[in-house]
Amino acid sequence: MSHVFTPAVPAVLPPLRFRKARAAAPWALTCFMFAMNVGMLATVYDAPAELTVALAGACAAPIVICGRRPVTAWLMISVGMLVTPLVVSPPPAHNPWPWLPMSVVAYLIVLFALAQHRPRWMLGAVWALSLLGAVVVVSLVPRSSVDAVVVLQLVAAVVPVPLITGDALHSRRLAQACAAEQERVGLAERARRELLEERTRIAREMHDVVAHHMSVIAVQAASAARRLGGVPADAEREFDSIGAAARQSLAEMRRLLGVLRSDDVPLQRAPLPGLGQVGVLVESARRAGIPVELTVTGLPPHLPPGTELPIYRIVQEALSNVVRHAPGAATAVAIIGNGTGLRVVVENEPSAGSGPALAEPAGAAGHGLAGMHERAALVGGVLLTGPAPQGGFRVELTLPLTRAGHQEEGA
Repeated sequence: MSHVFTPAVPAVLPPLRFRKARAAAPWALTCFMFAMNVGMLATVYDAPAELTVALAGACAAPIVICGRRPVTAWLMISVGMLVTPLVVSPPPAHNPWPWLPMSVVAYLIVLFALAQHRPRWMLGAVWALSLLGAVVVVSLVPRSSVDAVVVLQLVAAVVPVPLITGDALHSRRLAQACAAEQERVGLAERARRELLEERTRIAREMHDVVAHHMSVIAVQAASAARRLGGVPADAEREFDSIGAAARQSLAEMRRLLGVLRSDDVPLQRAPLPGLGQVGVLVESARRAGIPVELTVTGLPPHLPPGTELPIYRIVQEALSNVVRHAPGAATAVAIIGNGTGLRVVVENEPSAGSGPALAEPAGAAGHGLAGMHERAALVGGVLLTGPAPQGGFRVELTLPLTRAGHQEEGA
């Protein structure tokens, strides 16, 4: 089973002390507003102690829960601000009335939190109810202690500010989340399309390999009776049947190739490359500016074309990646056989510079690591990709020769 190297991406989280401070901020603000409200109610408004604590808490505590339960917080502070001027005597002149300053600030904070969690129709209803509550308050408190017109104008003008601001931030977050989701879907679709294109390309290449074997079967079956001589009639009919089946299979494969071939893909007329052309590929990489060393040892004398082609493509794609991502980096290509398996290693050192990528080796094509893994799976190999121990990058293919031999015998 092939292994895909994926670099670890650290989670983007704020520092621990910042998260703790953010969690403690609502509590600190609530305590501050509660203390300010208690002080004003007890000293300026001369309210009873029990009533002071209840009203101050009703107008300060919603700050703590407005992030999780914004509607509950709004209802709580609305009741507190509606009851306060009705049960507390008007203060002396030049003191805020009918609401405490800290209560007004807390109300605007709760409206801001509400606007980030609820739909716009509810925000309109909240603004209308806030204006209605102000009408009720100025209608019931003594006329001499408040200017009703000024209070209503302030409520009508100030309340929409946190609602509009919170809704704008909420809409911005939704747009960002939608854009991020569209980008994620786009990347996934692109990766899927590239994978399908690579599989189609592999299928087109393997068609020529399989078609060659099918043609050999058809020719051998058609000439068997003449070559062997004295073949019984039943055996001759069997050979004819084998030849007809091979020709039919070859015709079906040609139709399949027509389906897989894209209009923008040029027709390949050159023979498909194999391990014998790896040296030419290395020379092409050298001309592209990559110092490449090639080592070939213990290579089996006969490998089926269906095995050689994927190996060649993996080496080709690995060298193309060096040209793109590590221009000028020294690279070593090793193809080593040991009688039971075949190991192909392409390893490059860190790039010598950060200049632009040079020209890619001739015929370079494919879709990076995804295409390599597809080709490794095609021949039953294991592909490992990832950073090299001394830096740079390493691509290693391990292929059991027993599988290759089985393929050759099956051909």
